Amino acid sequence: IVRGISPALPQQALRMEEPEEQLDISKANTQHEAYVNVLKSVLGAGNVHELKAADDLPDCVFVEDPVVVCGKTALINRLGHPSRRGEGDAFEAPFERLGMLKVIRMAEPGCLDGGDVMFTGSEFFVGLSGRTNESGIEQLARAFPNFPVHSVRVDAGLHLKSMMSMVTEGVVAIGTSAGASSARRQIVEKASSKYEFVEFADDLAANLVNVNGTILHVPTGEFPKSADALARLGSYGKSTVALSNSELNKVDGALTCCSVLI
Repeated sequence: IVRGISPALPQQALRMEEPEEQLDISKANTQHEAYVNVLKSVLGAGNVHELKAADDLPDCVFVEDPVVVCGKTALINRLGHPSRRGEGDAFEAPFERLGMLKVIRMAEPGCLDGGDVMFTGSEFFVGLSGRTNESGIEQLARAFPNFPVHSVRVDAGLHLKSMMSMVTEGVVAIGTSAGASSARRQIVEKASSKYEFVEFADDLAANLVNVNGTILHVPTGEFPKSADALARLGSYGKSTVALSNSELNKVDGALTCCSVLI
């Protein structure tokens, strides 16, 4: 599931700090179209469900945050920032079409952003951040009772996946900042399984999307310090695709933010 970019995004989208250069909405749309086209190429156009952008929801392109999907169960989150809490409504119809057996809505006082949720295939690691609280993590655990759920304190950055993501089963891409190192220590301590870690000099470069073995990643030219780690990705997937996400980066968006994989 993907969603278009709201025309309100440049001025009204949330951001941790103002970017040095103003967001170019035309360029953002071009980059997002390229992202969606890669998904269609890998999955088939009929398997990519496109939701319309909403003028009154400037962050709506970041579809990862409003929902968590695992198997035939979908959790519609109560997002951490009040301005975003209407985003989940658009998912009810596509979930029905996709045959979700259970759709659960998170209740107060729970808050959870999907950008804090990393599913490894066997367990969940969930960032305890400025957008996700203990109640939200507890409700996620109740929604997916067949998997262990571990909270990970996010010491810096917006979300847990602002500094890590799954490369493939058993392999985690992770940044090398102090915040990423703290999260890594917590994961190693709490994990039910063992993981290989691939280190990226840039936290944002560690945000990857694995689509049925095709790994989507940021371009080496935009993150030269992470060039060696990016070059290694070919050994973990069937193929790799470099996609620029420079404009959405300016409002804290990363590659995983822009799709929900089912």
